[in-house]
Amino acid sequence: MLNKNIDYALVGHNFITFLLSIGLLNRGKKVLVLDDDRFNYGDFFTNSLTLLDVEFLRSWGELGDLSPLKQIDDYLSPQSVYFYVGKKQIVLGDSPIRNYRELCRKFPNLFMNEKSGSLSNQEETQVFNNNYNDFCNKVTRAIFIEKNSSKVAKLLESSIPSELQFHFQYFFSHFANKDSMDNVERSEFNALIFMTRGFFQNRLSTTGSRSEIMHLFFSLISPYFKLDHERLIRDLLVVHQQAGGDFKKLNLADLKFQSGLVKSFELESFEGIIRPKKMAFIGGYPVGLPIRLKTSSASYNCLNVTLSFKKALPNFLQNKKVIFSSPMKIGTDRPFWEVLFKETGAVFNIIMAKREGTKIDFIRERVIELLKNDLNYLFPEYKFDIEDIEMKFTLDVFIEDKDFRAYKRLNTTLGMKLVEVLEDSAPLIFSRLKNVLYFGPYNEDALGTFSSLIEIKKWRESL
Repeated sequence: MLNKNIDYALVGHNFITFLLSIGLLNRGKKVLVLDDDRFNYGDFFTNSLTLLDVEFLRSWGELGDLSPLKQIDDYLSPQSVYFYVGKKQIVLGDSPIRNYRELCRKFPNLFMNEKSGSLSNQEETQVFNNNYNDFCNKVTRAIFIEKNSSKVAKLLESSIPSELQFHFQYFFSHFANKDSMDNVERSEFNALIFMTRGFFQNRLSTTGSRSEIMHLFFSLISPYFKLDHERLIRDLLVVHQQAGGDFKKLNLADLKFQSGLVKSFELESFEGIIRPKKMAFIGGYPVGLPIRLKTSSASYNCLNVTLSFKKALPNFLQNKKVIFSSPMKIGTDRPFWEVLFKETGAVFNIIMAKREGTKIDFIRERVIELLKNDLNYLFPEYKFDIEDIEMKFTLDVFIEDKDFRAYKRLNTTLGMKLVEVLEDSAPLIFSRLKNVLYFGPYNEDALGTFSSLIEIKKWRESL
């Protein structure tokens, strides 16, 4: 029977939510997790991981004694990703040395240095891969154990083997030397950083602090994994319930506020009034809920477009994951997109400037035209005959960062920041809710899933 008086109501059906709930339950708290389809992370967050993310989850499983995460490899499948900067294709997701060589081939001025050419024989390539794997394992265990958030960035850098540090430093040096690049080289560099920071970190920027670019560099050369997110959260749900937690796949029906507090809520199942001491929303941005976030961050959201084609795609496109941007797209309302091609269709996620009240009907024809133009530009040898189109907005959030001198900052803060959650139950009522917390891209540091894991690990120990 559902407990009506609980310590925490957590809204968001994702593995981050269950990592928090299990931690709270192990401390004796009463926790209800709600799967409300108006609030969650989107596909970018839940579908892909780098080795840093994987090793952090493995460390969580081993050091925190959490069974599903001890076996995190069971939920993963390797995947290659095809990044297009204009028509220049970069294939990443393989072993670290192969990813690094690919970057050196396609962007020699950005990655090739005096030590790159020697990475050719089998022994040297094995050392490179081992150094990378050992770094990911060592740093994630150290960060999981560390109690002081301010030390995380230093741990990240101090754990890097000297050889990898040399290659990173060469890459990072270009951010301070953009003015010496010619226009073509600078445009390509900006497009590469903008697109890959968006993909790996959910940040839209052509620069970043030293820690952010460090994380980006090690994401670029990382093996890439597709996560079976639904199976992972099913198994974490079992642990959550075995620890005494409740779970409901229902929307919040009626939030009641009083004196800046959430006093109670009901569910669509009419199971009665539930009174939480605190609530937490874990995901992107609330849609259709009587709350809003107090944030000055400019953000982009995501339009999901599913295309069906009249005939099967050629073999070279089937099951291919493509990320596309170009120097001309930076600064526009639709700066980049990703697509997963299937046998007779494709699923696009188009990053779009956030506009309140945007209707799909208003943008539908323009979006179709832009996608057709991009596909014809990338694959002119093939004609895409579209049979059917479906569009919907997802819950992904991408934060825009226009600090063009961010590379002069040493670190992202990697600490506990709070975005205020406001009551939005009636016109002109925007009072701060004192017992409601938000976890997501608006108050996380810019390291993608890695930031989410660091943040929720700290909060589960302090709430």
